[in-house]
Amino acid sequence: MGRYAQKRMEARGIQFRLNTRLTDAQPGIVVLGDETVRAETLVWTAGTTPNPLLKRLPVERDKRGAVIVDGTMAVLGHHGVWALGDCAAVVDARTGKACPPTAQFALREAEVLAYNIRQALEGRPARPFHFDSLGAMCVVGHQTACAELTLPFARSRSVRFSGLLAWFLWRTIYLTKLPGLERKTRVLIDWTIELFFPRDIVQTIDLE
Repeated sequence: MGRYAQKRMEARGIQFRLNTRLTDAQPGIVVLGDETVRAETLVWTAGTTPNPLLKRLPVERDKRGAVIVDGTMAVLGHHGVWALGDCAAVVDARTGKACPPTAQFALREAEVLAYNIRQALEGRPARPFHFDSLGAMCVVGHQTACAELTLPFARSRSVRFSGLLAWFLWRTIYLTKLPGLERKTRVLIDWTIELFFPRDIVQTIDLE
């Protein structure tokens, strides 16, 4: 998926500098190691990281800074304390692999954790967390996307595809996740208009 997205974006004139560290950013330039690149706009994106507040808590954390929990998402050494999502190092109880900090996992972790808290209040055993990923999707733009979906009848196998079908599927799934009928309708109308008219670009001009 990553190689496909890179190839399509390169075809649109975007340059990639892989395995390169940004060492400095100054007015009008960015420094990439020994190379200086002129740039007036810098957009920085990075992966998810646990909240810095966790550093103040007397809990055991992994090298990423996430709270270490057991299979039921209970914090080690602290009775009655649980953690989930981006701030927790949750491990799948069946596979033994670390769960990625994505929305589809966080939603399932919340359901299991709510169940486990109720079980703890009633003095019953908790349930270990397990969830098979549904897959991943990436939108490249211009009605193009790529997808890797896990087959429901064979969790160990997945199907990969790209292009207009993947883009349409991503938008369909995104639309179903939006809360409220009014918001769904507004987004659907906006997407429909976008199919027949060019993108609306707003230019910001510095009057000084």
